[in-house]
Amino acid sequence: MENNAVLLDVRTPEEHKNGYLEGAVLLPLAELESKISSKVSGKNTPIYIYCRSGRRAGTAVEKLKAMGYTDLHNLGGLKDARKKLNLPIKK
Repeated sequence: MENNAVLLDVRTPEEHKNGYLEGAVLLPLAELESKISSKVSGKNTPIYIYCRSGRRAGTAVEKLKAMGYTDLHNLGGLKDARKKLNLPIKK
């Protein structure tokens, strides 16, 4: 993952409390469009997205694409993302 990349957790706060990837920013899917600009500096910033199963991450990628974000990566669910990035799960 690039140094300027943002790791986005689009699950609910309740899901996040049960474990999240180290360094992840919580931004529930329901709040994505209204709050993304406060979490990500620019439209070309690499954004790595995960959720519980991968479905919401896919929806987040589509929403962000429609908003003009260009460097988007769907990591799938939490466990898939952990394996892909080799990051610990924190609680």
